[in-house]
Amino acid sequence: MERSVKFESRERVGRGQLRTKGLAVLAAVWGAAVLGLAGCAVSRTSHIAASQVPLPPMNASAGELIADINSQSKAVRTITATVDLAPTAGSVYSGVIRQYHDVRGFILAERPDWIRMQGQAPVVRTDIFDMASDGQKFQLYIPSKQKFIVGSTAVSPSPKNSLENLRPQHIVEALLLQPVDTPKDQYFIEEAQDGSQRFYVVDILGACHGGRLFLKRKIWFDRSNLSIARVQLYGAEGRYQEDIHYSFYEDFGGVHFPRRVDISRPVEDYSLSMTIENATFNQDIPASKFVLKQPAMAQRVVMKTPSTPQGDACGQ
Repeated sequence: MERSVKFESRERVGRGQLRTKGLAVLAAVWGAAVLGLAGCAVSRTSHIAASQVPLPPMNASAGELIADINSQSKAVRTITATVDLAPTAGSVYSGVIRQYHDVRGFILAERPDWIRMQGQAPVVRTDIFDMASDGQKFQLYIPSKQKFIVGSTAVSPSPKNSLENLRPQHIVEALLLQPVDTPKDQYFIEEAQDGSQRFYVVDILGACHGGRLFLKRKIWFDRSNLSIARVQLYGAEGRYQEDIHYSFYEDFGGVHFPRRVDISRPVEDYSLSMTIENATFNQDIPASKFVLKQPAMAQRVVMKTPSTPQGDACGQ
């Protein structure tokens, strides 16, 4: 019995010593970890990969940028292209979103504002839409609804039918950069920065009778290479109409052109991304290619021009 008591006493002492030693070891380890973390926090160095270091910004005058806009505009007379499309009908604003993936598109465009464009669904390659415009009037055929929509390019959009708000003239505005009319248009240059990217922004202004100015366009130049990265279009009373982003410029048979074009139309509530698969420039296109005929079974929908003029940028 005495041995048993002595043995139990030793066991308790041993466990206490182990517990004390264990706590001491844990405390030492914890202290070392804390000191190690603190040391790392003080001495840590971040290295930026060479590919992530922004290029030094290039410089240009307002006159040089205007000359570049007009040169790029003059370089493209016609476009024949096959593109991959990502049209999105509807947005969070309308509460209805329907998106098509892997859409193949075929585009014909010619200055000043002629265009024909077809969009086909993936795999089966059936038409999603077919549309054409001469700059004044447009035609839009939607096979899934058997609707053939015609009207003036000035017709206001319908907020409930976003896919039907597709307009060919919006595409031609993005693909065929318009020149700056230097005798009539006024302009000024500003600088902007988005993260590490730096830009020149050319603000192009028009003048109303009486001398009142209005904003027509903003053209953004990426200062890393002085390529046009973005164009913003404005309408009456400074209304924001279209936002176009350009990226991945390549040489297409001597024509410097972006492979990726992203269009956003906040008024019509849709966006469209285009990636050019192949393209040829400045080849003659027969006028008949820009004519869209109404299919026999399609319902003709005439979009009426508003009886009350909407007014131009000068409110006239």
